[in-house]
Amino acid sequence: MIKVLTHGGVVGGEVRPLYFYKAMEREICDARIISFGACNFHCPYCKRDGAFVTKEGDIISSIEASETDLLKVCDDAIAKDQVVRISGGDPVMFPAVSMRIAEYVFETYGKKISVAHNGSSPALIRKLLQYLESAAIDLKAPISEMGARTGLDQKLGEKMYQRSLQVQDALSDTGVLVDVRTPIFATTTLDDMLQLAEDIMKGGNNENEFWTWRMYSPVRGCNWLQPKKEAVVWMIREVKKLYPKLKIGLRAKWEPNGFLYF
Repeated sequence: MIKVLTHGGVVGGEVRPLYFYKAMEREICDARIISFGACNFHCPYCKRDGAFVTKEGDIISSIEASETDLLKVCDDAIAKDQVVRISGGDPVMFPAVSMRIAEYVFETYGKKISVAHNGSSPALIRKLLQYLESAAIDLKAPISEMGARTGLDQKLGEKMYQRSLQVQDALSDTGVLVDVRTPIFATTTLDDMLQLAEDIMKGGNNENEFWTWRMYSPVRGCNWLQPKKEAVVWMIREVKKLYPKLKIGLRAKWEPNGFLYF
């Protein structure tokens, strides 16, 4: 059995618009999210409340599902013209079923899937590459803070930072649309974001890359502070002055559609 997360009590019940498609001159479409219930990171601010209960990274609220259950979610998603996205937790914890989903959707429907991944596994991405139309890859912090942000020791955090850049480059170079995702906290500085911008722009095909800034919202058990939207917008505009070709978006729940493009 496979550990997964539910949404509204339903496996594969979460649907999210892929807003970054707009910046790629593609129509915004909905993604049906299959969220695996374990992760190799232990981010204190995790949207799952950082609720890991075993050394393997299992999430408290995860349940067990079969491969058949997950393929039925794929069938329903395709019938509704949705993109299947494997997410988490993280798909790296379930590589075999991640591949099975990708192959099934392609072989049965001639469709490619999307993946949301923390960027830790170039090996997983190489295997999935031919089945992907898009990917959301985390670049969670400047390299100096990756350990703290991911709940890993700093040396391992630095390795994960470099792997995320490798993953982004491999995807964008082969035509996969890449949404690089970075959480923003009250302590995040302009220098932090300029460093990340420089590293994102160094490699890969920048035409296929988008950068989503995600404002942190308070999470139970984490005492990090939420940023002010005015400060975040100011930082984006300053980054754009130096990197005008870098496509940037802000996940902004106060806006009617929840997203701003820069």
